[in-house]
Amino acid sequence: MTKYYNITLKSLFIFALLITINVSNAQSSKKEETSKEFKEKLWYGINIGNISIGSGVFSTGLSLMGGYKITNSIRTGLILHGNYAYYWTRGSAPNYRIFDFGFGGLLNANIYRSYFAQLEVDRMYLTTFGTNGKSQNPYLMTYIGGGYKYFSSSKWSTILTLLYNVNPDSNQIFFPLDYRMAFVYNF
Repeated sequence: MTKYYNITLKSLFIFALLITINVSNAQSSKKEETSKEFKEKLWYGINIGNISIGSGVFSTGLSLMGGYKITNSIRTGLILHGNYAYYWTRGSAPNYRIFDFGFGGLLNANIYRSYFAQLEVDRMYLTTFGTNGKSQNPYLMTYIGGGYKYFSSSKWSTILTLLYNVNPDSNQIFFPLDYRMAFVYNF
């Protein structure tokens, strides 16, 4: 009887081991599918915008952005801004090179075919000139606007965006329109 008991225990142990291995394999394949689905919903890109030259000033902006597609038509993400400006003067007055930066979050939704609406809230550290010279201070920018997405045969596409800063504290100091062209992946 002990012989059959040992064989039964060994068989149960092997059976339990096989079930455990099978369950762990099933769970790992589910994790791989979930991981694959998550990766397919990620998007990222780079913005170039607010390029201007004139009246002794050259300025441009560059932003990195990325996020997650909640659905095929609704996206959320983070954005990191960098703005460069060069002010040149005539005569012996000094020229200025200014680098401003900021970060924020955005919500983007398709409204009709290739057109989308966008809400963006940024915390920008911008340089101002006053009686005490130049200083860099934080400003809240709340942008509302939209744009157009140019589709391509690959996952890369180009988008044009026009946003308006509705925050009265900062749009009285800085030009409230923000225009950009972006190259985005999986947007």
